[in-house]
Amino acid sequence: MLRTKRFIAVAVAVLGLAACSQPQEAPDTETTIAAETPVVVIATPASGARVTSPLVVEGTAPGDWYFEAQFAGQLRGADGAVLAQAPARAQEDWMTEAPVPYRAEFTFAVTQDTPATIVLQEDMPADNAHPREVTIPVVLTPAG
Repeated sequence: MLRTKRFIAVAVAVLGLAACSQPQEAPDTETTIAAETPVVVIATPASGARVTSPLVVEGTAPGDWYFEAQFAGQLRGADGAVLAQAPARAQEDWMTEAPVPYRAEFTFAVTQDTPATIVLQEDMPADNAHPREVTIPVVLTPAG
């Protein structure tokens, strides 16, 4: 019984001290994630843009996305079918961890407005991991 009372007294004291201590700030997870995940930027076209063929996609990607100065690009329909493929080619030296400008040009033919997604995918992911990718929705429009 005496042991139980001592245990309760110690537990109350510990809890009391914990309640009086300064609160710890939560880690800045956004900064941590950004530091670990390279950012791929699609500068053009804008999300949701109405685009015609040939569709030029430009932006920047970290050097580790490239293999032999390019990485994979696809245009996928709403059903996931591949409508067009084109390599995103480095426009500068890609042998760096810094952002490197890229350019991809997709050719397609549609007869009506068609929702689609631009998919850019890193080339040669490490250790057989699933490749990282970035997507952006667009609307393919007939050439006119």
